Amino acid sequence: MTSTYDLVSRIPAYMVEILSTRILGKPADACRLAEELSDETRLKRVLGQLTDRQLTLLIDLYELGGSVPWDVLTAVHLSGHDELREDLSALGLRGVVFQGGLSGRDPVILLPSLYPLLDEVRRRHFADPGDITWTEPERVSIRGHIALLNALRMSRIRCRAGMEPFKRGWQFLEERLGELPECERVYWELVELGCIEEKNGVLSISSEAARELAAEGDARYPVWRFIRSCKDYPGLDHKAFTLMGDRALQWDYLARSLKNFILSRNPDETGVEGMVRGLIGQWLDLGVMQADRANRWLKFAEPVYQALKTGRIEISLKAYGEEVVVQPDMEVLVPGNFDPVDLLNLGEIADLMRSDVVSIYRITKRSISRALHLGWDLDKIGAFLERTSRHELPDNVNKTIRGWVMAHSEARILRGTFLVLNDAGGALPPGLDEVLPGVYRVPENREEEVLASLANNDVIVRGATPSWEGGQGARWGMMVPTKLTQKKEWKEARKEGIFPFGMVTPLPYGAKGEGIFEKALLDGRSVVIFYPRHGYGEIQVKKISPVYLFRKGGIPFVEAFCEDTGEGEMFDITKIRAMLLNC
Repeated sequence: MTSTYDLVSRIPAYMVEILSTRILGKPADACRLAEELSDETRLKRVLGQLTDRQLTLLIDLYELGGSVPWDVLTAVHLSGHDELREDLSALGLRGVVFQGGLSGRDPVILLPSLYPLLDEVRRRHFADPGDITWTEPERVSIRGHIALLNALRMSRIRCRAGMEPFKRGWQFLEERLGELPECERVYWELVELGCIEEKNGVLSISSEAARELAAEGDARYPVWRFIRSCKDYPGLDHKAFTLMGDRALQWDYLARSLKNFILSRNPDETGVEGMVRGLIGQWLDLGVMQADRANRWLKFAEPVYQALKTGRIEISLKAYGEEVVVQPDMEVLVPGNFDPVDLLNLGEIADLMRSDVVSIYRITKRSISRALHLGWDLDKIGAFLERTSRHELPDNVNKTIRGWVMAHSEARILRGTFLVLNDAGGALPPGLDEVLPGVYRVPENREEEVLASLANNDVIVRGATPSWEGGQGARWGMMVPTKLTQKKEWKEARKEGIFPFGMVTPLPYGAKGEGIFEKALLDGRSVVIFYPRHGYGEIQVKKISPVYLFRKGGIPFVEAFCEDTGEGEMFDITKIRAMLLNC
């Protein structure tokens, strides 16, 4: 509903004077009624007379968009439907809440003129972040993700369709990763990010995606997790972002607003309150949000807010530990705050034995062979270990690595067609034609087979990208909140129009409807009814005083004195569309 004038225009013309008398205490035409309902002084007085429960109900209607389906509102106020109707009826009598029809399950509509005042009320739940003392935001680490990638480097873990590792694969990962919490969650996140792929039933690593994760993950990962946590409820991340912005917001208000948002999308959702509180707790654990010391106020961590606002991630110059201890027995002790990029590199030249507070890697002949196949050479391995080692490398480590490197022959692929191989010995794959001394033609579609055969014979092939090395970066997806899809405006459905909530109600069917007129007859009071003109068609409003009730052909009738015409009339009770309460 765009304005109060628009709302009043949808009140049936025959009801305007009656309803204005009820709400304002005086009759008025549609224009005058809209002006009176929009009067700020009157609205402030109305708000000041409301109970806390009624004010909360108005705020809920405001946060839900001002036109709320009945099933959504009852889902939000699940514990007290009778209280809900009672409060809505009280608000309808004051002319601030309306209903879009007479079915009893119509949309509940908030008076548009009330929006600015309710916005002032909700500001009480916001504060300037500078006025609050905040706890330091949590720092989430991607160390476990890098450790899992390094564990995959050293073993050919097979998987089922859908990239589900077999039981032995999970056992291997758990043995290497030690106390890494939620190993399966970390694994599937790496799959989703594109860091882990499947090649012929074997899990492999996409180098580009893994390196991007290591280089940018500490900054990107919390934002990615925040957006990902909301994917089951499109627009929830946008709702949280636009609601809180760069301000501080009360914990309970955020939780209630997000709960209402979810229920507005799926009124049948159960356990929403616990789900929302779990989400907020997760965002705090990720460092997406910060809390004050009393855990009453929340705000977005500044880097996260800027990332969500602009879609650009600022990679912080975070200081990492860069020193490992290389021992004479070829073990490498890695501190918990080691640089993720160097940790990923270490996993290429050393095998992960156990990931812990201090992780243990071991340089082996197999790990050096793997490094050579990944493009390392003796100088690069030595320079990396010299740079990252706290102490001078033990002499036997240098000599052992050199011996393992020298044990490998080298070959080169030219344009994916010719293989240059000197001193082949027994390493030459069968079926290759020698076109020049030491130069062999690689048959079409056999490059992978040739590369695998050479690798088994400790031959390092330069100029070829191993088939298991992907070339795409991490699939972070959108790094800004999903924009809220605007719901369609409430349509002017139903011929009844709009009425103040609870003031006009459908007549109950059967004996309950007849009972209303019996009671009015006994009490000697009037009833305002909505009745089709000449029995059918256009609705007319009549104020009647029941005189006699009877049945004819099984159909209940009421004989009554009509105060509008000054005559006695008979009305078919089954055709009475609705009635005005509290006459």
